[in-house]
Amino acid sequence: MLGFSNKYIQGLFILLCFGVFIVIPSISPEELGFTIPYIYEWNEKMQYGIIHWNSLFFVGITAFVLWLSIEKDIKKAKKLHLNKRNGFIEAENSFESFFENTITLNDLVEKSKQNHVVDKILHLLGHGAIEDDLVLGTQKIYLNIASSYSKLKNDYEYLSTVMPIIGMVGTVAGLLMMFAEPTQAEDFEKKFAGLSIALSTTLYASLFTILLFKPNARSVEQWQTDLDEDFENLAISVRKFYHKVNLLELTDLQNHQNNQESNDETEK
Repeated sequence: MLGFSNKYIQGLFILLCFGVFIVIPSISPEELGFTIPYIYEWNEKMQYGIIHWNSLFFVGITAFVLWLSIEKDIKKAKKLHLNKRNGFIEAENSFESFFENTITLNDLVEKSKQNHVVDKILHLLGHGAIEDDLVLGTQKIYLNIASSYSKLKNDYEYLSTVMPIIGMVGTVAGLLMMFAEPTQAEDFEKKFAGLSIALSTTLYASLFTILLFKPNARSVEQWQTDLDEDFENLAISVRKFYHKVNLLELTDLQNHQNNQESNDETEK
């Protein structure tokens, strides 16, 4: 989105935010030649003892830009996670139900129309696949989901590493501003502004890391753990199904289904 997946564009945008919210307010309007509404006023005040607006905007916009850079991976992983719940788990339940005689083979064939995992297993079995082939077929689906989870987890871990560095940049900039100012008493407000930036950027960057990026990384890690367990359970169910299913009956049902679909297409 908006090209923020490109690391150079990310860097340039973050640098722009740093200039607007941190650097420019440290320069007097007389030296700068122009003024930006609210920026100078926000820079010299702490509201409610904890809110420094310039630092909050700098860190917050930076976090948002970094989040946008992985939005595509987030959407892909969430879609696969939803499909996994509707695919792996439902397929496991379907094969278990067939093994326990609570549904018929015909019911299972019907379920394959809505479940891509069941459909893949029946398709492979209909083409002469053996037991290990069926497990390998589900493993391909598993690996596709697992790689997406792994990439998203790495993305969140990367952001969890970058955000404290962003906070440190603001901290160093604030300290430089504080020590660069003359020591006259009337310049206390400028020194206070530098100290406010130094402390608040570290605070806000840490909060974004602790409350947003780290928990999301742990959530995706839990997804991976659940996926491993679901795959093992599905593999067991598939093996049990293979040893019970009547291949001739399955072939007849699949042929009947294919003929019916062909007739429906012809009528259209």
